[in-house]
Amino acid sequence: MFGKKKKTDQKWILAGKQIEETTTYKYLGVELGKGLHFKLFKDRKIKEARQKMMRVWAMGMRGGQLPVIQCVNVWKTLVRPVLEYGAIVMGDVIWPEAEQIQRRMGKMILRCSEKMTNEVVLGELGWWSMKGRRDMMRLLFWRKIVCMSQSRLVHHLYSVGRAQHQAGKKSKWCKETHLLLQSLGLEHIWNQDGLSEEEHKRWPATIKEKIQQREEKAWRIAMQSKPKLRTYRLLKNNLCFEEYLKHPDLRARETMTRLRGGTNELRIEKGRHRVTNRDQILHESERVCLICVSGEVEDECHFLIDCVEYEDLREKMFRIVEEKFLSGERAKEVRKERAGKVRLMNAIIGDGVANTSAAVAVRKAALNYCKQAMKRRNAIVVQHLDQKT
Repeated sequence: MFGKKKKTDQKWILAGKQIEETTTYKYLGVELGKGLHFKLFKDRKIKEARQKMMRVWAMGMRGGQLPVIQCVNVWKTLVRPVLEYGAIVMGDVIWPEAEQIQRRMGKMILRCSEKMTNEVVLGELGWWSMKGRRDMMRLLFWRKIVCMSQSRLVHHLYSVGRAQHQAGKKSKWCKETHLLLQSLGLEHIWNQDGLSEEEHKRWPATIKEKIQQREEKAWRIAMQSKPKLRTYRLLKNNLCFEEYLKHPDLRARETMTRLRGGTNELRIEKGRHRVTNRDQILHESERVCLICVSGEVEDECHFLIDCVEYEDLREKMFRIVEEKFLSGERAKEVRKERAGKVRLMNAIIGDGVANTSAAVAVRKAALNYCKQAMKRRNAIVVQHLDQKT
């Protein structure tokens, strides 16, 4: 026996036997603490998830042998379920540690720097927050409750809790479920206290669409406050998995991720940090390209579109872009205007090419260019400029 009140010397007797009074209780693998909190359970699950994450890291992820799709599947089947066990009964808990584990796993899958922004990690993989996942599981369980037989104990407990909530009394799970449906624009479903046959059939798709919209909105808002996502905001509009991550070339994928995400070797990013205590943080206009010495800022657009040092590599890519995307226009003419540069950027490392087969060809050419150009750039920096990449 346990509860919210402090443990006392009072003895509890049932059928002539004393019942032990404790501060914690474990049921179906879920530890409930004094006051009905889940802290012990969450701490144990975080530790277990971290252990499994490091195990799968050693199962081929570290060396890059596993393709991204398989890495994502490993996360979904071996690590994420640990963090989602018991999620439907925990309620609307604040659990930043679970979000941190998901983001760290995402960075391991993408093989990017720890400094890569969280929005890029979630955006490239098309992942919701862990809270979004818990909300969907809760609403799927709610559908199961309201549609089950009224003779079931679970349905009876829900009915009592709902009546208490409607009367203004405390009923945590029902209150949180009501507020969740309300926030998703589905309060009318709550008010009718049930689902029609058609609503029952479409419920998973309905809540998936609503939560996707909410997650995308929060994701876009978070991106607006981060200057290093200047390029990413132009390229990425939807929270979905990026097709370039299916490319078999590991180095090409890594380079593309760094360029899209803004955490890379270019001066626009490196100039934000001091290498030694004597260095000063450079103003954005001072982070000029040291490769072509043109005086232009070395950002992603300059690297991909303008820098003359990679023009021979770029010509190969531009031929594919002209054939598959520009329809008779010359890439060198298009890049003269700012709007043209944005078009080319979207085609090369974004989703600007609508035709599927054309997008595949452009993506492949862009990945090859990114890999070769970055390799050349880093060699020049190390050999001739005596700087770290």
